[in-house]
Amino acid sequence: MKNVVIIGGGIIGNFIAYYLSGRDINITVIDDQPSMLPASYGNCGLITPSHIMPLNRWSYIFQGLKWLGNKQAPLRIKPQPDTAFLSWFIAFTLYSNAFSRNKAANKRHRLLTGSWELYKHFFEDEQVNCNWKSEGVLYACSSEKGFKSLAEEAAFLDKFRLSNEVLSKNELLQLESSLTDRVIGGAIFSIDGWLNPSELIDNLQKVNARKGISYLQEYVLDFNTSERKIEHLETDAGKMDVCQVVIANGAKSPLLAKKLGIHLPIIPGKGYNITYHKKLENQPQRPVYMVEKKVVATPWESGFRLGSTMEFSGYDLKLDELRLSALKEASATYLKTDLKNEKYTPWAGWRPMTSNELPIIKTSKKYHNLIFATGHGMLGLSMAPMTGYIVNEMLQ
Repeated sequence: MKNVVIIGGGIIGNFIAYYLSGRDINITVIDDQPSMLPASYGNCGLITPSHIMPLNRWSYIFQGLKWLGNKQAPLRIKPQPDTAFLSWFIAFTLYSNAFSRNKAANKRHRLLTGSWELYKHFFEDEQVNCNWKSEGVLYACSSEKGFKSLAEEAAFLDKFRLSNEVLSKNELLQLESSLTDRVIGGAIFSIDGWLNPSELIDNLQKVNARKGISYLQEYVLDFNTSERKIEHLETDAGKMDVCQVVIANGAKSPLLAKKLGIHLPIIPGKGYNITYHKKLENQPQRPVYMVEKKVVATPWESGFRLGSTMEFSGYDLKLDELRLSALKEASATYLKTDLKNEKYTPWAGWRPMTSNELPIIKTSKKYHNLIFATGHGMLGLSMAPMTGYIVNEMLQ
């Protein structure tokens, strides 16, 4: 029987396994599960068909350069003698034109809306409990500049028939009483939803296990190849025969590809969050995106999470207290939720960032039994079902 090995136990790897599970093949998911859980577990749980526009914009680049010395800024670029980052950054700037952005937006739109439909079927078929809600995400602004930018984005989404509504301050406060008087307006993107990512992945793994999928906690050391084919995997537990390999290991995918002499144009973008493990007084009823600070507050029945920020500092997972405190300071500007004396769990993780903000889902040109499914940036959770569906189609 054909043996398919998926390297990566995050949301992408698990949905690939899920969509492959109906076939007469052996499926094994391998993940080393580091001490700090990967990006799939640490994100803010938003499912956002509205996020079709890539980050490639000259305004973001100039702003990022202005923030170079500010450790609390939403975007931080740590000076580093790294040729991979330099080449990525040059490519990012080259994609920061209207033609490239619109081309990426159309491709992202197809992936995101496809995943949204697949999520609806998944929740109906599997009855997975993960605090899933589809009541929209609020965007709150504290400046006229931010409000103008948000209104322009909402108008762009209208072209794709993605439901949204720009809101005045009063309309916003009527929808969400936890917001402070510092907000001047915002929007609700009704097409978006949210869930608890840890609960989703844990339950998805249980569903997959019932379908006969195997999970191994091992570290992939190397690949044995011959004649454009991967024959074996070498892990810290031994050797494994393979017929098909899928690398879906997020920001660590380039490190695996390098072992095969393949360059993947992906760099790690470090994100932070703080999670409160109980429902807090005055926490919002639905997620709130704080436009100027680029911070998301996500409520769940049993907790609350503040997250976001982007830091380019290589493969570094150190927790920077200044970055964590910036999340709480942002919350104090937009939300009445009192966080001063509440205990929380901090987290940092790597997002797999491509220079054009599009994931890499393709068969390797060098090895015919190798597929890449990585580079989803901040949208891995939102794009995961469609990625799994596409990989299943590629293996037909």
